[in-house]
Amino acid sequence: MTQAALGCTVGVARIPGGFLFFKNRDLLREHREHRILVFESTPESYSLRGINLKTRELEGVSIGVNRHRVCVASTHVQSSNDMSYDLLCERLLHGVRQPEDVHPVLDRFLRQGPVQGGRILVALPRTAFLIEVFQDESRIEQIESSFAMTNSFSLIDYRPERPEILDRSSDNRLDVATRWIAKIEHVGDLKSMLRSHVPQKGPVSICTHDPGEIGTESSHIVEVHGSLVTWSSLAGAPCENDYNAVQLFR
Repeated sequence: MTQAALGCTVGVARIPGGFLFFKNRDLLREHREHRILVFESTPESYSLRGINLKTRELEGVSIGVNRHRVCVASTHVQSSNDMSYDLLCERLLHGVRQPEDVHPVLDRFLRQGPVQGGRILVALPRTAFLIEVFQDESRIEQIESSFAMTNSFSLIDYRPERPEILDRSSDNRLDVATRWIAKIEHVGDLKSMLRSHVPQKGPVSICTHDPGEIGTESSHIVEVHGSLVTWSSLAGAPCENDYNAVQLFR
């Protein structure tokens, strides 16, 4: 069974002149200890590789951006023995240049077989798409405004059986991010959100802390302003570390 990140807060914030795309990646403590952060940089794209946490092998894309200013990132809903949704995330990163490409790339991938339960956000300069997949089922919705997502389906009618704390964490992080994201005007506002501890520091806040279970392993922000693309990232908890920025596709 391919195990995936059990938390994660992902979204896109529309700001004057561009947009901000982000992901806090949350993992179990045993996987955070290994700090497997592998970035892949090519002339066409820049990404954080996904990882099969059972085999510790690279598999797909966790978050990425291509030179056409298309951003992708995933969140986890349900583990299974099926294909990883991070592989779909990778296919979208390499195959989408404009909005019309999203549906054909998704359709071609799904012909290969069933997929684990996951959500993928695809953001372009003027629009975005929420994709949900679980086994042989898929749903897609186009989104024009700022948007955040966590670890519960909103399009597929399925709620996984899992510890109650995971549902509370998903619901609280979504509520806080949805309220906060509408007020974001620049990258500093977004960093504050990704470091936030509402209602308190612990397992249900966006910057997640649970010594025995899940915590935020890394945080990533893609800032797109016209032709300028900047990736800011940090390892560990956002509240305890500073972001380092690199400019892409120069």
